[in-house]
Amino acid sequence: MADEKSDSVSEKQAPVIDENSRDTAIAMTEFDTSTNNGSRRDLIRDSDDGDPNQTMFFTLEDKPRRIDFVLVYEIDKFDPAKDRQRKTFEQNLTDVGVILEHDTSADGKLGCVKIHSPWEALMKGAKLLGLRKRLNVKMDSKRALDSCFRFFSPDQSIVPDEGHFFTAPFDPSKLNLFANNDPDEFFTNAERNLITKLFLDSTECPVEEKEGGVYINKGIDSLINHEVYSAAFPLHEGNIKPMSNDPNFFKGKDKDRLRLYHSWAKPCNAFRLQPLEYVRKYFGEKIGLYFAWLGFYTTFLIPATMFGFGVFLYGLITLPTDQTSKDACNVKGAGNFTLCPLCDNLCDFEKLSDSCLYARLTHVFDNYGTVAFAVFMAGWALAFLEFWKRSQAALQFMWSTNNYEAYEKLRPGYEKNVKKYIVNPVTGKKEPTVPAHEQLLRLFTSMSMIFFLICVVCIAIFAVLVYRLAVAAALFAVDQNGAKLITTVTASVLNLIIITVLGFIYNWLALIATKLEKHKTFSDHEESYTFKIIVFQFINYYGSIIYIAFFKGSFIDPPGKKNMYVFGKYRQDECDPTGCFIELTIQLAIIMVGKQALNGFIEFILPAIKNCFRRVNENTIGRQRWEDDYDLEDNSTFLFFDEYLEMVIQFGFVTLFVVAFPLAPLFALINNVIEIRLDAYKALKMFRRPPAARAQDIGAWYPILRGFAYLAVITNGFIIAWTSDFIPKLVYIWNSSNSVGGRRLTGYLDWSLSSVNTSLLSRTNDAKADIYDKRTHRVKYPECRFRGHVTLGENSEYEPTREYWQILFARMAFVIVFEHLCFLLMSLISIFVPDIPGRIKQMWRYERQLEQSIAYEDSFAHVRERRASMGEQVAEVNEVTEITSH
Repeated sequence: MADEKSDSVSEKQAPVIDENSRDTAIAMTEFDTSTNNGSRRDLIRDSDDGDPNQTMFFTLEDKPRRIDFVLVYEIDKFDPAKDRQRKTFEQNLTDVGVILEHDTSADGKLGCVKIHSPWEALMKGAKLLGLRKRLNVKMDSKRALDSCFRFFSPDQSIVPDEGHFFTAPFDPSKLNLFANNDPDEFFTNAERNLITKLFLDSTECPVEEKEGGVYINKGIDSLINHEVYSAAFPLHEGNIKPMSNDPNFFKGKDKDRLRLYHSWAKPCNAFRLQPLEYVRKYFGEKIGLYFAWLGFYTTFLIPATMFGFGVFLYGLITLPTDQTSKDACNVKGAGNFTLCPLCDNLCDFEKLSDSCLYARLTHVFDNYGTVAFAVFMAGWALAFLEFWKRSQAALQFMWSTNNYEAYEKLRPGYEKNVKKYIVNPVTGKKEPTVPAHEQLLRLFTSMSMIFFLICVVCIAIFAVLVYRLAVAAALFAVDQNGAKLITTVTASVLNLIIITVLGFIYNWLALIATKLEKHKTFSDHEESYTFKIIVFQFINYYGSIIYIAFFKGSFIDPPGKKNMYVFGKYRQDECDPTGCFIELTIQLAIIMVGKQALNGFIEFILPAIKNCFRRVNENTIGRQRWEDDYDLEDNSTFLFFDEYLEMVIQFGFVTLFVVAFPLAPLFALINNVIEIRLDAYKALKMFRRPPAARAQDIGAWYPILRGFAYLAVITNGFIIAWTSDFIPKLVYIWNSSNSVGGRRLTGYLDWSLSSVNTSLLSRTNDAKADIYDKRTHRVKYPECRFRGHVTLGENSEYEPTREYWQILFARMAFVIVFEHLCFLLMSLISIFVPDIPGRIKQMWRYERQLEQSIAYEDSFAHVRERRASMGEQVAEVNEVTEITSH
């Protein structure tokens, strides 16, 4: 590749290469774009595809060169100023040592700059980035359990295991120490576009005028933000084709995309492990970490799924023997209890047996296994995070990212919008800045917008509550049967629709608010945006669930009392006599499963429709690969942000309220098995290939997940104590004399329901049902039952009974004991599960020893050479002396 050097276009020094790098400067060559029908030089044909328009190379006078990056701009929107900026930027870019070639689209509307980084530039870029490369020393990375998962391993005929090698910081002067130092294969394709992106980000382009004086645009992102270019991206490698019986189908260069599709993205690989090494080689470490985390999370859901499904089965199996549901369904016993109306005007008295279905469903999900499941899930959540840290540490070592620090540059939007400048004391150049008072004002405005939107969410929750009351009253006026279940299900579906719509609106407004804050770096911008989205989505998705779990029916007095009404007029929402637990289960199930189904549609169908519409009016004849890739959806701004957010919200469903829906891990597992392949398919076929990015962890998402894990202990403890009937049943068993054998809960429903005189009820003259029998003029229902523990006091006011205080004390005691037990378990897991596996620590030590050995050999090489030369001189003297003596 040394012959890629040619004459310099400009004497201007490269922005990222020192002054001694002029030997890598090259000439910029342009395509003859006078015609598009044969006047071009013949394009090189890739080894896997006979279509010359789908090549990964461009051709100069001597040999083909790989396209590492492409820059696209719009020819039909010609602007002289932007054209000058492009030429200046490309002139400066060639000083770095890259080779450029210009091209136009088949329809002549788009221009393209193809970029190739030659061997010399790649070596210098790798040294600047501090890349670590494989040494000629292979490590033994196999584990004892690897053979157990051989059946689930990726197809080795498609993605063969290349093994793991020790690494060292790349040094061009020691190429003989590194494995496979062939210039064509030494750097992976992801590393090539990573280095090329460094050149693009570091190249400067002066802009003629702006308020505050002349300023410098630095980096391709800034030029895209100023619409000098419309896109910059690396090309996808090769075309995706159906499987062939050809033994050479997966052999050859540029087959990673094809390998990944057939071994990873296809649905038939749903139960195979992911080829993470190939994902990392193709997309880079940042995307590789996302798929590694998602795969690890999905695998960890298996024990939670088994336990949760066991709790569900236990509820089904013990349902025929459950005394509470049997009593509720017994129309000759407790089922004949008259219940107070749930609304004042249209609701009739009903029997406890009308809640038979609710009572049965409640036992299926709320049984003695629920408490054990809650403790298990508390330990599971922290165990998942602790073991992920171990897995992440292993990936950091294998991928050589443990000491990686991201290079922070100014965000393009910051450069464009900020009009005040200060002089950088290090570089002596002007840099944009935002005064402190302006920053505070912008932050206050942004937070005000966020607070307003959170209030909108609370109003939406209240609107759903009003819908529940209105629909329940209307259905009770028509038919008592099924009114409560229909109300619960329809209200949950309506809530899901509102959540989805508000989510779209908020994502858009949160981005506007974050841009308004004018963060200097992209990491600050992303962290601020992440914080806003998490806070809003937490309230948006979990607000209605929190209301049902902790507030519904908790502040209600006996029917007819003033505290039953909001603003003295509107009656509060009440729980079923069998409790709010099953309503919480239905709400959680519909929102969680519905969200997953909607996200699947939005993530897959919408990008496919957009891509089809982009191509519907375009001529596909003679199109090149960069044109096809340009038409794909761009997902590089917040790389896999929506996918992370979706999984974090799902993690909240699986942990925060899992006791109310033990099947949540099962639905999460099914969704994630599909999600991995869906995300892989989108990344390979529906989205442009994003520039490779390095990362050593999953960033801000880990502390968010950890916060959810600790919060889950509190929420699950309070759900069991306040929403479930677990504590009241224990108190009843403790107090009841009839607590022997299977009949120990006999009479529990009678004990849990209090009575009120029907004459105290607030019922108007147009009520559907009257407490008097019109034929006998006698009271039909002298009293009715409601959920609670109260009794009439001496002053004819209802007062809490002794059982009420016993239950309250038991609930508080349970929460304290439960939380301490869970936090103790979590502390033990943190103590006894080290963050870094012992095997990785040992490999790290070996690698450091190897680096020290190389550094030692390099430091004393000249001493050994001098001693060797002196030894040769001494030997010659001795030989002459011996000859002379003879």
